[in-house]
Amino acid sequence: MLTRVPSGDTPDTVTADIVEGMPKITVELTPEELAEVNEHARSLGKSTRALAHDLLVADAQRAAFLRSVDKGIEIGMAAFADAPEGWR
Repeated sequence: MLTRVPSGDTPDTVTADIVEGMPKITVELTPEELAEVNEHARSLGKSTRALAHDLLVADAQRAAFLRSVDKGIEIGMAAFADAPEGWR
């Protein structure tokens, strides 16, 4: 469950409760940012918590994919460098 904890003049804090040993994540948002995020989540038919989860996981998966692409390009470029002159 996400909770909004007012914190005076500082941005509001959105905190995810610990679920079965998973670590808690705290994200600081201004009230305007929080309202925008909540509205976006609602427009997608998701909770803010589900949206945050999906975005974090998707970004980590994207980074892993790009690392594997970089490795593939490195291998391909090495093979290309070893190709006979007429094949390059």
